[in-house]
Amino acid sequence: MLNLKKVFARLPVARSTRAYEFGLDLLPGLPAAPRLLEIGTGQGYSAAWLSRRFPQGQVLSLDIQRTCLKRENLAFGPRRPDFIQATAPSLPLAAASCDAVLLVMTFHCLPAPQQVIHEAARVLRPGGWLLLADVNGQHWLKTPFEWVEHIGISPLTKAYTAGEIDALCQHAGLSQRQAHWRPGKEGGFMMWFTARKPEGHTIDAQAAPITPPGRSQGL
Repeated sequence: MLNLKKVFARLPVARSTRAYEFGLDLLPGLPAAPRLLEIGTGQGYSAAWLSRRFPQGQVLSLDIQRTCLKRENLAFGPRRPDFIQATAPSLPLAAASCDAVLLVMTFHCLPAPQQVIHEAARVLRPGGWLLLADVNGQHWLKTPFEWVEHIGISPLTKAYTAGEIDALCQHAGLSQRQAHWRPGKEGGFMMWFTARKPEGHTIDAQAAPITPPGRSQGL
């Protein structure tokens, strides 16, 4: 398979945090000092930005590998993110331990999508938010996007529709499910989806092994 990861890593979009900025404004009630889990560290620019955006919060940034992480290029807030090496379908975090789980341009290439959403729901505190930002599976660019990803990024890539994400979140017991677009760009290429863990939601403690967070974990 042609490796396009290094090519995309050099593009300005790989360092952009605009999707996070827009998405975080969609999460009412987020604490001023939240505990955030970002799934998909990449080069680490978004984790560093989150640590500056929430200087009193804690940022956990998870990826299956750390080969792309560029610590020397990053400007951190007063509390550095905790970088965790693990897989999204089996999060090494305690149940009800995060105020928000962020999946920004990551979900389309993850395995076991239903398990990923279930794991996100498990680690969310009651009232916590799932924020998913990704390619709109109903946009006409879905097919060329998937084609490029398949030949140079990941054979797993699938651009999901809002309806498909809604069904996954509903199955995981999440409520207040809603798709969002930037004003004037409804139905556009980039889509945001939010869902909330209801108060009093029952936790499935067996969904994944629970281990202490905060340090790099082996696979």
